[in-house]
Amino acid sequence: MLNPPLRSLTSRGFSLMELLVVLAIVALLMTLGLPSYQSHVRKLRRAEALEAIARIQQAQERRRADQPRYAGSLGSSGLNLPDSSTGGRYRLSVGSPEGQEAQSYWVRATALAEQALDQPCAVLQVDMNGAGTVYRSGPDSLLANGAEDNRRCWNL
Repeated sequence: MLNPPLRSLTSRGFSLMELLVVLAIVALLMTLGLPSYQSHVRKLRRAEALEAIARIQQAQERRRADQPRYAGSLGSSGLNLPDSSTGGRYRLSVGSPEGQEAQSYWVRATALAEQALDQPCAVLQVDMNGAGTVYRSGPDSLLANGAEDNRRCWNL
C-alpha cells in the first residue's frame, strides 16, 4: 500500500478557491463598511469641537462678568486659552463684530487634518448676541449649511 487514500489528501485544509472566496467576501465587507465606520468616527470626534466651544463660551461669560467687553482673542491678551482643541483636531478662534465687543462674540472651531474630511461640518461656529444664540456650520468659513445639515452638525 504505497499510495495513501485519496480522501486524506483532500481533507487536510482549505483549497485555493475557498480562500479566494473568503478573501473576496472580506474585501467586499471592508469596501462597504470602512467609509461608514470612518464617518461615524468623525462624527464622534466632532464632540471635541463642541466641548472646546462650550469651554470658550464659559470663559467669555466669566470674563464679561468682570470686564466691560468680551475677549477678542484666545491668547494671553484675551482668554488665555489654547488655540486648538484638546485632541488637536480643531483650530479655535474667537472674535466680535466691529463695535459690538460689549454685547456679542463668536466662537469658531475649524477641523484640521483627517477631521477636515467631516463634510459638511468642517467649520462650526456659535454666534452669541443680545438676541440669543445662533449655531452655524459649513464645509468652509462661509458657514453656508442649510437647516438640515446644520442640525446634523450640531446634533440638535
